[in-house]
Amino acid sequence: MKDYSNWEPVLDFENESPYIENPNRPWFKYRPENVPKSIKFEPIPVHEFIKKGAGEYLNNVCVYYKPTDKKYTYRELIYTADKIANALHEAGIKKGAAVGVMTSNCPEFLFCLLGIMQTGAAVVPINPLLKESDVVHIIRDAGNINTVFIHMNQYRTIKRVRKQVDLENVILIGTEEEKEDTITLTEFINGKSPKPPEVEFDPLNDVAALLYTGGTTGLPKGVMLTHNNLVADALSAMYMGGEPAEDEPSVFGVGVNLSILPLCHSFGFTVVIIAMHIAAMLVMFASFNPSEVLEAIEYYKVKGFVGVPVMFQMIVNSPDFTERDLSSLETAGAGSAALPLEVSKKWEAVTGIKPGQGYGLTEASPITHTATSWMPEIKSESIGVPIIDTDAKIVNPETLEELPIGEVGELLIRGPQIMKGYWNQPEETEKTIINGWLRTGDLTRMDEQGYFYIEGRTKDMIKYKGYKVMPREVEEKLYEHPAVLEVGVVPAPDPNIGETIKAYIVLKPEYKDKTTEKDIIEWAKERMAGYKYPRHVEFLNVLPRTAVGKVFRRKLREQAYKEE
Repeated sequence: MKDYSNWEPVLDFENESPYIENPNRPWFKYRPENVPKSIKFEPIPVHEFIKKGAGEYLNNVCVYYKPTDKKYTYRELIYTADKIANALHEAGIKKGAAVGVMTSNCPEFLFCLLGIMQTGAAVVPINPLLKESDVVHIIRDAGNINTVFIHMNQYRTIKRVRKQVDLENVILIGTEEEKEDTITLTEFINGKSPKPPEVEFDPLNDVAALLYTGGTTGLPKGVMLTHNNLVADALSAMYMGGEPAEDEPSVFGVGVNLSILPLCHSFGFTVVIIAMHIAAMLVMFASFNPSEVLEAIEYYKVKGFVGVPVMFQMIVNSPDFTERDLSSLETAGAGSAALPLEVSKKWEAVTGIKPGQGYGLTEASPITHTATSWMPEIKSESIGVPIIDTDAKIVNPETLEELPIGEVGELLIRGPQIMKGYWNQPEETEKTIINGWLRTGDLTRMDEQGYFYIEGRTKDMIKYKGYKVMPREVEEKLYEHPAVLEVGVVPAPDPNIGETIKAYIVLKPEYKDKTTEKDIIEWAKERMAGYKYPRHVEFLNVLPRTAVGKVFRRKLREQAYKEE
């Protein structure tokens, strides 16, 4: 096997990245000299990338799992992962296979991730919140999964799934008690030596992970991410802030990462790869509890908070938000969906930190844009600028011609993190990747400084009397209403004009039974253009969300059309 002990990335400060189509992109004029223009590295498997950093800090705590109050060192991580790799190899798992992992956040996810990859197989994270039908679809669609690691909490789901698909090995984690036709992880690796199989890797082409999209517009599609995709994305995100000066402390072996993002989702998946590479201590929670997270920020003096918008929302509405000492925070970043401006303002008012937004999608490993300290300011409504080795442009969705600055069009991305393609869907791949550019389907604009702004999905656009209305714009304004806790805006059928605007709203508890549909509409009418305010409002107890916490617009659209 190849020896990566001397592997190091090369930061290129002189030559512009080969992925950049136009070297005069506006954000480049702010890029300081200590930020690499490109990062060059010998292709390396993800597990070797993790081991390269973690191997220097074997006695450091890798993960502290709060629910069981247990800590595992990096030595234990590698030892257990190596045993898993050996056991999988003996069970017949070889290069080109795929192995499922279905669990909420837990240390075993990390052990399995590292172990599976060392066999040459692809990791297939399966969200534990998915329904039986979606799990069946993923296993059938992958076609080469005969082994899954599942948490004991998902045993009933997988038991029903096995009636529809063949699974040779079901390995239980989170328990020492075997269930029918399963084996526990402890028993699976019992007696196995911590020696992974010898496998020849081609990191540029070998699939490290097969991640399934959220399925908001149909059945989930398998996204093939190579080892190189994931490592390139991790490095570009890591060095976006610039190379540390010689007198600055190293980030390796000292940081604390709050492991609150779902590891089964591409955002959490990549963040944890970065965290393990720099040998950070992962403080891991099985589920998101704002009070526990705020306590952890205070206790561990956490410097950076990264979460999805619903997490920010839960935190700013928590009574503990103003009671905890959050002075250690230096940065805060949101991703996965738009962060409501009102939530951003509340966060800044209490912490003194303006949260930045980032952007990405599973097809891009997933990070493509981030808020960065070297731009003139953090604009909370912007997704920031492209990361290193990543180009972005805004085009006419129909002609794919690049648009002038300030115009709204479809966002296209190019970089080394762009997926290999959709699993077994070459036609979809060809429609999505055009001459190396990834079509995101997101309507975006860029200002003169190079900040990008997401205006919405092309499929979410509402056409009202000839006007094009983006749901997010309406939602942002509705969040300013004191009674609104959550809101989702979608098109609704209208017999006279074809399509109108409808808002589904979750009210704050103290406003329930006190706020009417008319109140909201009249309030909005005074504050929005005549073609933008919602014509219909319906109150819900909770908004439907996807398995990764995004508002499930397709469900709301279906509900709106069903009700008419």
